[in-house]
Amino acid sequence: MLDLLTDPVIPIERVGSRMSVSLPQLFANLREDEVESFPGLAAHQAQAWYQFLAQLGALALRHGALDELPGDSRVWMDLLAGLTQGCADTAWRLVVDDPVRPAFLQPPTHMIAAFKRVAETPDALDILVTAKNHDRKQAQARGGEPHLWLYALVTLQTTQGFSGRGNHGIARMNGGFSSRVLVDRRPGPRWGARVVRAIRMLLARREDVLRHAPSHFRAEGGLALTWLKRWDTNAQLQVRDLDPFFIEVCRRVRLGGDAETSVHAWARPTGKQRVNASHLKGNLGDPWVPIKSRGAAALTVSGSGFDYKLAQRILFGNREFRRPLSIRALPGEKDRDSEFHMAVLVRGQGKTEGLHERVIPLPQSGAAEFDSVIEGDDEIPSLAELSKQMVDLAAEVRKVLRRTVLVYLQGPENPDFRKPGAESVLGRFDREVDQRFFGHLFDSPRIGVDRADRDWQVRLQQLATRLARNEVWKRMTPPSSRREKARAASEAALFGGLRKRVPRAFERDESKEGSE
Repeated sequence: MLDLLTDPVIPIERVGSRMSVSLPQLFANLREDEVESFPGLAAHQAQAWYQFLAQLGALALRHGALDELPGDSRVWMDLLAGLTQGCADTAWRLVVDDPVRPAFLQPPTHMIAAFKRVAETPDALDILVTAKNHDRKQAQARGGEPHLWLYALVTLQTTQGFSGRGNHGIARMNGGFSSRVLVDRRPGPRWGARVVRAIRMLLARREDVLRHAPSHFRAEGGLALTWLKRWDTNAQLQVRDLDPFFIEVCRRVRLGGDAETSVHAWARPTGKQRVNASHLKGNLGDPWVPIKSRGAAALTVSGSGFDYKLAQRILFGNREFRRPLSIRALPGEKDRDSEFHMAVLVRGQGKTEGLHERVIPLPQSGAAEFDSVIEGDDEIPSLAELSKQMVDLAAEVRKVLRRTVLVYLQGPENPDFRKPGAESVLGRFDREVDQRFFGHLFDSPRIGVDRADRDWQVRLQQLATRLARNEVWKRMTPPSSRREKARAASEAALFGGLRKRVPRAFERDESKEGSE
């Protein structure tokens, strides 16, 4: 019934060809960086699939006492089968007729008679909540192919939150309406390079997780694949009995039917969350998740996603966050270009608030200084200080721009700065600052911190001035009887405010004058 260890269930795109492979063959292809994409993998499923492959690969290598990824699929088959000793014959199958045997991401149970049919298609099992069935049509994957059920299972069991009575979410997030966050460092967007780097990172950071995680995982012999454990009652798994990189299942689900023609899903609600970890607020040592210092809780991302202010706090806010272990450099990474990848599917109460991703290039010129900040080198604090200074300056100029807009719209006599009216201009300002922020920041080691500070003030001054001229004074309409006064007062608010907040923008650039 489609065994992931032996059957070609997973379609992949290679250069000039498409083929289907087993899970061991997939790891071998990833090791050789031969995977271009996964046909059928939805955008919101990519994060879960990536983290699943990384955790599974790291668990297999550690169990097999290997330090490096093999390129032979036969070795991978032995490694994966070794994680499921005693039940390897069913633990990797998508559909298993006997419910007291584990199936892939489906724990064994003696209560199958009490299960109810919940999904006829893989997307009906998936985690998205769509408003009135508009954003992404539900239950459309009729006759869903096996790999679609595979991706739906991985996404459901490793990233789902609370969705009604008895339907609990995963442990690796701060509450049922939060989300599992990915903050990663990678050599580039290719699947092979990403997964290989992630597996090496997990193996390298295992002792750090054991040292920092507040809940004391079992260093050796902990339960790694939670779907192997029978799930009949409301008994919970204890964190102290788990491996630090355990792969979670949060729902009591079983697939039935003919795996090649008509699969369907059965489920039964549970009285408690599978892993007894709600008191830890997602602080479970997940190397991809930033942990807030206050309350020691996993980061919850809002519907605004990873704007430059949140990204700066994650990367440099050492007082606010414990940075994820994934962004620390591995050997050799300081000497080449890399990038940060942030992703999350933001969940709300009864809704989905968007799939948010951000990629921030980290050029080699900025990598050494960034890693010095991450490693706590107090002699090189300039990058962190500059990033905070840049955020603060942008906030000050934003206030000036807001005042400029409202003075122009309301006139110079007693304008009410609590009223709306500036949102469209401020939104444009935020977007343009966001586009320029990290490129400017990581270029600062090349040009020098002092020059970077001055250039940032110039950029903010020029941006605010351009928006005022093109978006405010040309397009907005002040009170007709006070048009000239409103324009004069608005200009005074802008240029006076800018000279006060970004004074270096008005200095003479002697370096450029000398070069001319």
